[in-house]
Amino acid sequence: MKNALKHYEFINSQTGNIIAYLSLLVDMDEKKRTEQLEKKKAELATFDKLFIGLIYWQEKGHGILPG
Repeated sequence: MKNALKHYEFINSQTGNIIAYLSLLVDMDEKKRTEQLEKKKAELATFDKLFIGLIYWQEKGHGILPG
């Protein structure tokens, strides 16, 4: 599917609140996808002044993914 997207949410594990969303192309290389997710996680930790270990990401509507 051309231009199909996977949607991810970033969650503060201390509060359980979703703090951001990110959409990436479905056909993106898995390594590149993980790099983009980890980059966003680091940006959120810096911006929100949170310990990076408190933030995790998961595919929207799915269970927890390692992050």
